Amino acid sequence: MPLLDQDLPWLLAEARNDPGAAQRIIEAFAERVQSLQRQMDELRAENALLKRTGGLQASNELTQRHKTNLRDLRQLAERHRLNRDIVTLMSFTGHAMQWPAPAPIEQTLPLATPPEEPVRDLKPMFLAAGARFGSVLAVTSGLRFGLVFGLSLPLSENVDWRDARPAAALGLARAERVEAVCAVDELLPPRQVILVTRRGWVRLMSWPLVENLSVSGQSITLPVEGDSPAWLGAGESEGDLLVLTRNGRWTRFPIGLIPPAGSLGVALDGDDDVVAAVWLGKDTPAVWFIGADGAMCAVAAGALEAHKKPGGKAAQLIRRFVALSCYPIHARRSDVALLLSNEGEFHVVNATGLPVTGKLSEVQTLNVINQRLVAATLL
Repeated sequence: MPLLDQDLPWLLAEARNDPGAAQRIIEAFAERVQSLQRQMDELRAENALLKRTGGLQASNELTQRHKTNLRDLRQLAERHRLNRDIVTLMSFTGHAMQWPAPAPIEQTLPLATPPEEPVRDLKPMFLAAGARFGSVLAVTSGLRFGLVFGLSLPLSENVDWRDARPAAALGLARAERVEAVCAVDELLPPRQVILVTRRGWVRLMSWPLVENLSVSGQSITLPVEGDSPAWLGAGESEGDLLVLTRNGRWTRFPIGLIPPAGSLGVALDGDDDVVAAVWLGKDTPAVWFIGADGAMCAVAAGALEAHKKPGGKAAQLIRRFVALSCYPIHARRSDVALLLSNEGEFHVVNATGLPVTGKLSEVQTLNVINQRLVAATLL
C-alpha cells in the first residue's frame, strides 16, 4: 500500500518510532504537495481558457482541430520536402520574420535593414532555430506566454528585415515587449518549459500549463516586483540547470529541486543580472559560452561543479568576460551557432574550432568575430 494511503495515526506512530520512516513520510508529502501545485496551476489556466471559449467541449474541440490540421499539414510538407529548417528573428516589439537556415559552414551573411532602422536601434532582438512547421514560444514583459505558429510569419529568402511583420498571436499591449523566446514543436512538445528571470528566479512549468496560458492570455506572477524574464527554454525534470550572469558568473544545481511555484536559482551581486541558462542532461559533455563581444570558450561539464541546491553564490567563469549566452555541446561536436552582430551581420560559427577546457583555472577565450553581439542561437 502506498505510504500516504495509510491513516494519520499510523503515520504519526511510524514517525515517532523510526526516524527513517519520518524522512520517507516527509518526502512523500512533499511530492504530493508538488503534484497538487502543478494540477492547481493547470486547472487555473484551464479555467481562464474556458471563460473565454465558452465551455470545455468547445475548448477541446478547438485544440484538437488545430493539432489535427497541423499534423496533416506537416505530413504533406514533409512528403514534398517543404518543412525545411528555418531561423526566426524577433524584435522586442513583436515584429518577426523567418528565413531558411544557412548551411552549417563558417560564413558571414548580411541582414538588410532600412537606413533609418539599423540593428542597434532594433535590439533587443531574439533568434530561434526550428522548422517551418514548428512554433516559437515567447514570454513578454507582462509575464504572458505567446505561441506563434511558424507559417504565420513572413519568410524572407533574402534575409531582409523589411519583410518582418508583427506576430499577431502575441497580442502585445501598449508598452508590452518581448523578453525571451525559444523554438518548440507543438506536436512533440517539451515536457517542461524553464523560465529564468533577470533576478535569478527559476520556474518549471509543464507544457499543458504553458499551452493553456498562451491561449487564455493569463499571466504568471513573480515574487520580486520589477523582475522580468531573461531566458526561456525546454528541459526535463531531471538533470542540472546552469544559470549565467551578465558579469560572466555561473551557478549549476539539480533542476529537480525547483518547487512548482519556483525558487531563487542564483544569489546575485547588486550590479549583476541573469542573461542566459542551459539545461544539462547526464550526457552533456561540455558547455559553450558566448560573450557579448564575440569572445567564446568551451568548458567540460565536469569542471562546472553543481551546488547541492539552487540559490547558491555564482562563481566567476573568467575575468572581464561579459556574457551573452551559453549552449550545450554535444558528443558529436557538430554544434553550430548563428550570431547576430551590432553591425547587422550574421556569423555562422562551428564549435569544432573550440578546444574544450577541463579546468576552470585554464579557461581561455577565443574571439573569431571581434564584434559586439545582439543575439545568438544554435542551428
